[in-house]
Amino acid sequence: MEVDNIPNTVSIGKETLQKKSSFHVSLLCVKDILATKNIPEQEILGAFCAFTADNDISFVGHTGEFRFAQHEDRKTLVALCGVSNLERLFTFLNERFSVTLTTQPTHVTLYTLQPDIGIGLNTPTDMETKSVLVEVPTALKEALGVSQE
Repeated sequence: MEVDNIPNTVSIGKETLQKKSSFHVSLLCVKDILATKNIPEQEILGAFCAFTADNDISFVGHTGEFRFAQHEDRKTLVALCGVSNLERLFTFLNERFSVTLTTQPTHVTLYTLQPDIGIGLNTPTDMETKSVLVEVPTALKEALGVSQE
């Protein structure tokens, strides 16, 4: 996932956020499974590894949707994205551990108010209650290869 060429700062409303020093897409919050069932963490990680051995999980691309997230004093800008086989992963884990987890909303945290301090957006409810849809500068969209529609 190439995001190194994005601007160093972005202004959203009255806030100026700083580019993160590194980027990733969170796929699974293990603590969410641990909170619903007493399953050893190593067993969950083993199941994840077994799934990924047979199923490609990879970044597909940015959707063009950007959200400004706030929680307590933390503020971030995230870019929603697609990840292959994530629905299948959650179906596999739900069946394997008899849980009912919802697929995580996949996103990349691009900017933060405090250096490199993000916000947990692990469920659709988190995304809905902690963030709002925002427009971002054209330069950011172009740097991420998001089409201008």
